[in-house]
Amino acid sequence: MSETDKKNDFILKVNQFIREEKYGEAVNYLQKIIEADSTNKEAVSLMEQLKKILEYRNRDIFGSTNLDMDPWFE
Repeated sequence: MSETDKKNDFILKVNQFIREEKYGEAVNYLQKIIEADSTNKEAVSLMEQLKKILEYRNRDIFGSTNLDMDPWFE
C-alpha cells in the first residue's frame, strides 16, 4: 500500500466515523495516527477541525453566562 493510499484510507475512515456521528472513535483514531506520525499535516488538521466541531456541539448556551458578549443574549 502506497503512502497516498494510506492517507486516503485514514481520511475515508475518519469521514465515515463523522458521518455515523462516532466522534469519540474519530478522535481516538486520529490520535493514534498523530502519535505514530506527528508530521502528518492532514491528521493534525482533521483533529483540530473535529475538536472545534465537538466544542460547538457540546456548548451549553443556556447554562453559561454571556461570556462571548453576544448582544442577542443580553
